[in-house]
Amino acid sequence: MSEPINLTVFFETAVEHYLLSPSARALGELTLRRAGVQRDAIVPIAIAVALLSRARDDGHSALSLIDLAAEATELTRELGSANAADGDGARRDAIDAIGALLSGREADWWRATLETVPSVVHAVNGHSANGHAENGHSLSPLVLHGSLLQFRRYYDAERRIAVSIATRIAASLRASLPQGNPTFRVITGGPGTGKTTRIAELLVETLERTPELRVALAAPTGKAAARLSESVRLRLDGMKASPEVRARVPQNARTVHRLLGYQPDRDRFWSRAGTPLPYDLVILDEASMVDVLLMDALVAALPSHATLLLVGDQDQLSSVEAGDVLGAICRVAHDVGIGNALNASVQRLTRSYRFEAHPAIGDAAAAILAGDAAALSAVVHDVARTDVRWTPAPRDRAELLALLVPHLERCLAAETPADALTALDGFRVLCAEREGTWGVSGINAEVERWLRSQGTVITERWYHRRPVMAMANDYGTQVFNGDVGVAWDADGELLVHFPGPEGTTRAIQPARLPETQTAWAMTVHKAQGSEFTDVIVMLPAKGSRVLGRELLYTAVTRARSHVLIVGDESVMRSAVSRTVRRGSGLEAMLRAGMTAGAT
Repeated sequence: MSEPINLTVFFETAVEHYLLSPSARALGELTLRRAGVQRDAIVPIAIAVALLSRARDDGHSALSLIDLAAEATELTRELGSANAADGDGARRDAIDAIGALLSGREADWWRATLETVPSVVHAVNGHSANGHAENGHSLSPLVLHGSLLQFRRYYDAERRIAVSIATRIAASLRASLPQGNPTFRVITGGPGTGKTTRIAELLVETLERTPELRVALAAPTGKAAARLSESVRLRLDGMKASPEVRARVPQNARTVHRLLGYQPDRDRFWSRAGTPLPYDLVILDEASMVDVLLMDALVAALPSHATLLLVGDQDQLSSVEAGDVLGAICRVAHDVGIGNALNASVQRLTRSYRFEAHPAIGDAAAAILAGDAAALSAVVHDVARTDVRWTPAPRDRAELLALLVPHLERCLAAETPADALTALDGFRVLCAEREGTWGVSGINAEVERWLRSQGTVITERWYHRRPVMAMANDYGTQVFNGDVGVAWDADGELLVHFPGPEGTTRAIQPARLPETQTAWAMTVHKAQGSEFTDVIVMLPAKGSRVLGRELLYTAVTRARSHVLIVGDESVMRSAVSRTVRRGSGLEAMLRAGMTAGAT
């Protein structure tokens, strides 16, 4: 049986068992048609590409050779087990043959195999080691550097980000700038540690010193941008900033896409290298949510003299798309230690004022970050500490509804759209996964089934009191990705109401909205940047690829007052003990540059 046929059968089986996505299979099979791959390297290279694609879909911008070796072994093992009793001899033969070839191979074997492929760029300290120009022909889709394998698009983007950071720090050092004027800064801290207050203080200090400074405020989503604008205004009110300073502070933060002038028809940004942004200071909030490619676009558009300030929580979930820019920067800054220029550029805020009235939430968050499952268990089982509780997974629908109905009844009792939005802000069900019984789709379906039993007419997508979350930005309606509204039927006309200024609402016809989803429950990822009075965290029935301490920490810290963790305690403990740290080429590049004294 020829190698391509074997691979086709192997990939088909992997997709059938949800071990690879169709896109990962497509990229793997593309390798079969790529020139320069020797026959004995076709199978491992095709599977390496498929696993790298899967890693990218999981948010990794790079895949270590150690992980590649382990995942290839696990993939063949899982397929072998799944098809042990399969009557299809050709399928078993293909899986067994590939398993015999790849199972148990070490990282060095994978390196040697990758090095035989001419279309793989071998980068050493940012330069090609095998004669292929790193900005050369598109026939070089893969880059092998150090112990990491990357798609070249992500390698190039992370290299440009690393160079930009190093260049800005070096320029600040050469110019002997005052401490208040570095061209690269980071402020990181958990919820309620005063990040927005520090932004407001910095704006006042800077604009009093340099009134002509041009400032831009940005965030990754429209919702985060609106929250930043409002939070900065409130902080300025509390600081009694002068009218002159207030007039110079941007009144409205923008999404990064809007700041850069994204052109969807051309899939490019107006502001980029050659057409830089007209600002001297750019402050980017919720920076942990910004992926590699978007951060690359931002740093490319910055003038060389401009200061970039990244603000966010390095410990919460990373961006939905590939990359972990803020986390990589903060980890390297911590590891290189005091005295290093990158370390000096990062300010860490550690005291959380939000949880002083609800210390159990803060203690639970600290236990999760420390990977201390026993400490978390002690918090959630302490009957005297009601801020954080745990309960086993519901055994049936009645037990699930017992958890949800008290919150749902407050929503049903709302007499106006504004009251309904307030009730919705009072609680949220956060799920680790989108699908499944304890995922977003399962919880939303159970809630709607209960609503029907209470008399709510749900015959189509839109119904009275339906909470919805926008899944895309729409500048015409000023509804942005992550915004939550409520459908409200008044006198036979159903409109969707979103929060407006000072407790008012904005009513919009459903047909004018961007894509929306029912939002009785949402994923933890979608809850980033939000907070709710009470949070119910639904753990999956068993561990999953996405469930780790970062996700659980993010979920728990969305609550202002109370958290209820629902699920098997072993799953909770497993999540705490497991970190889903993303593979990052940027981290390796920064580490190499900073420890080598590049700055």
